[in-house]
Amino acid sequence: MTTKQAWYIGQRAESLTLMYLTRRNDLIVSRHQEDYGLDFLVTIRKSAAYTGRLFGVQFKATASTPKSIQDDDIIEIKLNETSIDFLTELPFPVCLFFFTLDNDRSYYKWILEPVIEGQQNPKLHFNRTNKFKKLTDEEIDNIISVVNSWYDSRK
Repeated sequence: MTTKQAWYIGQRAESLTLMYLTRRNDLIVSRHQEDYGLDFLVTIRKSAAYTGRLFGVQFKATASTPKSIQDDDIIEIKLNETSIDFLTELPFPVCLFFFTLDNDRSYYKWILEPVIEGQQNPKLHFNRTNKFKKLTDEEIDNIISVVNSWYDSRK
């Protein structure tokens, strides 16, 4: 017998994702089509101008948190990898936000991590680890900085 999540879990996770991303005035957050897997497409603006710099966000949530990860800054969560495998074909970075709703904690990991190998050699690395970092406003700043550096290295 499978347990179905309460209807509000997805809505709360979506609202929390929007809350984090819309705290910055240099991001345009667009909801992606239903059942496509990528929940949000985020455009980074520079001096209020469109830059063409994109990254994706997928979100997941759970109503209850295992006691072993209640207060950690880095947690390990085993997810169904097949639910994110298709994202490897995307040509831009993608993050996964994970919310634990019983204690209002937020975490993230890269799915397609922007990396720069050597000089001017940007790549997207499919991150298979199950480690998530605590999501804070500072980490959102870091995500944007990493994405901008990745795009800068493509010039």
